[in-house]
Amino acid sequence: MRDAGPTRRTVLTGLGALVAVGLGATACTSDDSSGPTPAQRKADDEIRERAKQASASLLDRYDAVIAAHPDLGGRLRPYADEVGLHLTAFGGTRTPPPVSTPPGESVPVDAKAALADLASREQRGADGRLVDLPAATPELARVLASVSACQFVHAQNLGSAA
Repeated sequence: MRDAGPTRRTVLTGLGALVAVGLGATACTSDDSSGPTPAQRKADDEIRERAKQASASLLDRYDAVIAAHPDLGGRLRPYADEVGLHLTAFGGTRTPPPVSTPPGESVPVDAKAALADLASREQRGADGRLVDLPAATPELARVLASVSACQFVHAQNLGSAA
C-alpha cells in the first residue's frame, strides 16, 4: 500500500521554489572580483556556525530517536546520514551519538509522534537556512539553498509517515 505522502509533483514544486529563492538571493552580486569583504566573511562565518550547530543538534536528535525506536533505524538512517553531510558542508564533524538524551529533550514514546517531531525539526532547519540566504555570499547561499531544499524534502517525507 502506497504511503499517502506528498506527490512527486508537490515535492518538485517545493524544491523549485527553494531553488528560485536561492538563485534570487545570489543573483545580485557586485562586479568586484576581489572576493568577499571582511564584513561578508564575518557574516558567512556566523551563518556557517549557526548552520553547523543546527545540523549537529538535528543529527543528535536522529540518533536519540533511532536509539529510542530501533525499528525506525532503517527508515531514518539515510536522513541522518544526509544531515551528517550537511554538518560537514558547514565545517562540522560528526561526534559519537550521545549516551543519553539531554534533560527536557525526551523522545516521544509513540513512533509516529517521534517522526512528527523530526519532521518539525527538519522544517525549522529548512526555514532557518532560508532566513540566512540574503546575508550570505553567493557560494554559501548556494549551499544554504541546497541544504534547505533537502531538509524540506525530509520534513515532507517524515511528516507524511507520521
